[in-house]
Amino acid sequence: MKKILVFQHIKREHPSLVAEYAAERGITLDIIPLYDTHTIPKVSDYDALVVLGGSMGVYEEYPGKVDELSAISAHIGTVPMLGICLGAQLLAHALGAKVYPYFKEGKRCKEIGYYDVQLTPEGVQSPLFQGFAHTFPVLQWHGDTFDMPEGAALLVTDATCPHQAFSWKNAYGVQFHVEATPEIVSDWLHEDREWASADFSLNDRAIAERAQLLAPAMHEQCYRLMDNFLSV
Repeated sequence: MKKILVFQHIKREHPSLVAEYAAERGITLDIIPLYDTHTIPKVSDYDALVVLGGSMGVYEEYPGKVDELSAISAHIGTVPMLGICLGAQLLAHALGAKVYPYFKEGKRCKEIGYYDVQLTPEGVQSPLFQGFAHTFPVLQWHGDTFDMPEGAALLVTDATCPHQAFSWKNAYGVQFHVEATPEIVSDWLHEDREWASADFSLNDRAIAERAQLLAPAMHEQCYRLMDNFLSV
């Protein structure tokens, strides 16, 4: 039986579809609540590490940051890792890349809602995205971006924010969310409203409707990506 370790930064960004996937596949999921009292177990005892998203930035201080970065840095390149949103930025940071608030043409730039992204030539060849269309929709919820780590391959891009997914050995970072259900999107629209509305034209109804419409595709996408990730 496979075992996956999960780093969770805040309560509202939980594994969701990844947890459903693990339950269906008979995979043990050990979730570490970094926002609460926690002890990080021996990472090398696990088949993979998944690092979830969060409302904070890599450049800010938050509970558990020192612990998780120590664990990531010590095992990146040996234990397979998947970083989602903030998780991707943490992997990039651990590899020496800069993470920062994203500005485009001097203006704050966010991606919130559903966007089409494209596989790069390296992404087409990547084991993580086998079975994916060259262009596919994803859920975005971020205002930060990262520089590409030295030696990493850019796998996914889009017109708004070019660095969407990368690989470095057996570590993968995806800027977008593969784990979120319509229920999670609804929670984020409510709880993140102040942040999401700042410097961004938020259309709650359109995002919520799109979440419902794309729910089957997002479910399939998450399961396919997790199957690929665990086969690396």
